Formats: sequence, C-alpha cells, structure tokens
Amino acid sequence: MTMTPLHIHLHGQGLATTGGVLTAHSLGMFALSPLSGRLTDRFGGRVTIVGGLVTLVLSALLTVTAPAGGSALLTFSLFLLGLGWNLNLVGGSGLLSRELPEAERTRGQGTVDAFVWGSSAVASLASGWIFATGGYAFLAVAGGALMLFPAAVILHERRLGGPLLAPRSEGRKGKVASSSSEPRRM
Repeated sequence: MTMTPLHIHLHGQGLATTGGVLTAHSLGMFALSPLSGRLTDRFGGRVTIVGGLVTLVLSALLTVTAPAGGSALLTFSLFLLGLGWNLNLVGGSGLLSRELPEAERTRGQGTVDAFVWGSSAVASLASGWIFATGGYAFLAVAGGALMLFPAAVILHERRLGGPLLAPRSEGRKGKVASSSSEPRRM
C-alpha cells in the first residue's frame, strides 16, 4: 500500500484517483471489521486467517494484472489488500484471546502487536527499495510470496496433529483443550 500513491502518480493520475484507491483500501482495512469479528466468532480464528491469506494472495495477483495507474482493478485489489489485512488481524486477535491462558493474554497481545507494527514499519521502508528495484508488479509478487510463510506455519501445525481449518477442540496428540477455544455459534 505504501508505494501505491507513487505508482499512481508516476502514471499520470492526480490526487482524486489516489484518494479513491486509498479510500477503498481503508474501507477494506476497517469498515468490515464487525463482519470479520462475526466470522471469527462463528468459524474460529484459523479459518479467518486462512481466508485473509487467500484474500491477500488474490490481491497480489490482481495488482500484477491491473493496468498501470488508478484503474478500477487496482482499486479493487487494494480494497482486497485491506480486507486481507483485516481478516488476519481480527482472526489472529480472536485466536490469541481464545487460546492463551488468561494470565498471558495481555502480554501475548502486546508482543504480537509490537511484532505486527514493527514488521509494518520494516515492510514500509523495504517497499520503497523493492519498488525502485523491480517496479510495482514486482512489489506485488514479493508481497504475495510473503504469504507462503504463514501458510507453511499452518501446514506445519497440521502435520504436528493440530487443526488446519477447524477451531481447536482437541490439543495436540488427543489432549482435550479448554472449552474456551471453541468458537461461539451464532
């Protein structure tokens, strides 16, 4: 998202186009949070996170294929980028609040928040270098490729006997987890 205004400007578009694209992105990030929360409550954090990862990869693919400048496809792909971020943030927060023991929740959430925002700062700085080196499409491919790491973590958890998409109803190797890890049904 950080390089999008520059990308749009370099292709001759003005502030109105830039503002429209960033508005769509911000709507994706925040406007659907109540829906993301309900999805997390209904299906669990893991499912919401996987949905977020798929949304982020789709956003990267659309960004690569979008015409240069501020096209409708670029606007939609940036909306999806915001929505994917939202699904991961809300799903992850829900997962933390359900799976960490109460005494560890505040510290755990703080640690995750510090990592998320620190990573965001590093990614924002790195995006300028990536954009200057390979262009906007290359930046989108790099962002999409970064989704391989959390996908690998999810698959690794599955190989260890943990759930892939289902909320945790059993711990590893058949040990019963607390009932607080179950999603609430609507």
